[in-house]
Amino acid sequence: MRGENPLNICTWNDSSDCANCTIQDELSCRWDRKVLSGFHAIAFPPTIMAIFGIAFVGFLTGVWWLLITYLVYLFAMFGFEIRFLCSHCPYYAEESKILHCLGNHGSPKLWRYHPEPMNKFERFMMRFLVATIFFVLPLSVMGYGIWFLYLQYAEYGLIALLGLTGVAIASLITSTSFVSTLKIFFCSRCVNFSCPLNTVPKPVVDEYLMKNDVMRKAWEETGYKPE
Repeated sequence: MRGENPLNICTWNDSSDCANCTIQDELSCRWDRKVLSGFHAIAFPPTIMAIFGIAFVGFLTGVWWLLITYLVYLFAMFGFEIRFLCSHCPYYAEESKILHCLGNHGSPKLWRYHPEPMNKFERFMMRFLVATIFFVLPLSVMGYGIWFLYLQYAEYGLIALLGLTGVAIASLITSTSFVSTLKIFFCSRCVNFSCPLNTVPKPVVDEYLMKNDVMRKAWEETGYKPE
C-alpha cells in the first residue's frame, strides 16, 4: 500500500522512532485500519439515512430530481473535500495516486500536496459542505415531504406521515452523532491540524511540526509561530 515519501513526513517514514516519540499516544499519526473502520462506522449511518429519506420523498411525490441532485452534490463534495481539506493532511504527502488515510481512504488524489494550513476560505467551505450534506439538504427535502404528506393526508394517512417524520428525526440524530463523535474521538487526534473541527492541543501540533520540516516551514510562512 505504501508509496514513496519524498518530503520525509514522519507519518510515512518507516525509520521514524515512534517508540520514543513523546506524542505518539496523542495522535493518530500512523495508518490504522481500526481507526478507518471506526470512521466508516459513524459516517455511513447519516449518509444512508439522508439518501433513504430523500428517496422516500421521491417515491411519495414523484419528484426524483431532488435525489439525483443530492447524489451528484454528494459525490462532488468528495472532490472539493480532497482539495480543501485532505490536500493539507500529512497522509496526503505520500507519493501515490490514491489517498491512504484514516478517513477518505481510497480516494483519487486529484491535487498536489499542500503542506501549509488551510486558509479561511477552505475552512469556511468545509463547514459549508458538512452543513449542507448532512443537515440542510436532506432535512429540507424531508421537510418538504412531510409538508406534502400533511397536505395529502387524506390520501396517504398517518402511517406515511409518521414514517417520514421518523426518518427525518433519525437523519438528524445520526448526523448530529456523527459530527459530535468525530470531533470528540477523531478530531482530537487527527494530524490534519488546520481542519475547523480539529482539537489537537497546540503543544502537540508544535512538536509534530518540529519533526516535519516541510510542514513547519510552510506553516511558519503563513505566520504560525511554534512555541
